Amino acid sequence: MKLYTIFATILICTAVFAFENAGIILSKDYLERAQYLDIKEIDCRAILTIAVGLKFKETIQPNYKTWFTNLKSSLAGANLPDDIALSLAVVDSMVSTSTVSALNMLGTLTNQGPLLEAVSLRLHYYDWLETSDPRSSKIINSLAVEILGRDSGQYLPHKVMLELYSSSSYMNLETLKEVRKGIFENGLGPLLGSDLIESEFSAGMFETVIEDFHSLALNDPISIYYAANAYLRTGKDGEGIKMLESLDLGKLPPKLASSAALALGDGLFREGRMLESIELLQQSIRFWPENSRAVRNLGMAYYEMRDREYYDLARFYLQLSGYEAFDESVSAALKELRRRVILEMVLVTVVPIGVIVVLALFLLEYISKRRRASQMEKALRNDGGSDGDKSSR
Repeated sequence: MKLYTIFATILICTAVFAFENAGIILSKDYLERAQYLDIKEIDCRAILTIAVGLKFKETIQPNYKTWFTNLKSSLAGANLPDDIALSLAVVDSMVSTSTVSALNMLGTLTNQGPLLEAVSLRLHYYDWLETSDPRSSKIINSLAVEILGRDSGQYLPHKVMLELYSSSSYMNLETLKEVRKGIFENGLGPLLGSDLIESEFSAGMFETVIEDFHSLALNDPISIYYAANAYLRTGKDGEGIKMLESLDLGKLPPKLASSAALALGDGLFREGRMLESIELLQQSIRFWPENSRAVRNLGMAYYEMRDREYYDLARFYLQLSGYEAFDESVSAALKELRRRVILEMVLVTVVPIGVIVVLALFLLEYISKRRRASQMEKALRNDGGSDGDKSSR
């Protein structure tokens, strides 16, 4: 009986440790949490190694690969629990070979423990983000549901489902609302608030974005960005612009910063404040040069200056935007600008040449007349002399 109790206690402790390790990998700041582990303990060092490898996959920064390699070398010959050993092998396959190799390995492992499930969820989630592979989408949905069934307080399963069901390919508003409900019921708003706001915005739930932004009292730049744009989408431009103006755009990801600067520039454009609008639209392009809408609007702002000094810039940006074929405003502006170019060419080159030609013709005519007059005068003098000689004879 005593041995049975000891054995049961060991099993319980092992299970608890396994779920704790899985919880680290499923957390929002998984690498930071793994770094707090006592890496003198070989199992803890292995968990940190797994976390570093996953961070490499998430960021593709070579320093994480180097760190992973060094940590893994320190584990050579270590006797690790099966769940940790298998998880480490999968992550090692991903880092040293490819994500496909790691996913194939996961496909052969039927009896997955909590840690391996967490690793599997992260790897399939990253693969889905990169490839939109429907197989990965099914797996991450299944794993997320299973994990939340055991522990509804985990970050990553909620994050996965928010992103999955707000994506264009798998959008399901009813499921998204259920996930939202679970987040509030489990008190996860502070943890998942910014992710929730982003997913609601992607799904077009603009009124809900505004409601949740205020109810959760969010103040991070990304949440403010989405709430501001939700105000703009619902026709409350004043509130939206005010919120965007309060942002330090440099704290946003480049695409979001570009979009925010574009919205501010467009607002100034509508007010007729062209120079200020141009400055913000230029800033938008600096944040993200591929923002064709910002390029288009910058061209229109230069065009609306109605100043010959800016027409070349207007034509350049409007042509660069690629909007001419399907945007009537751009097409009309470019037609006018091209007519102006032709007119200027006429005024600058053809007219002066015409004037020169006319003057040259007048000069030739004048010279010709002078020459004829001179010749006639000479002829008359010669004729007069001949007549005099005849008379004397």
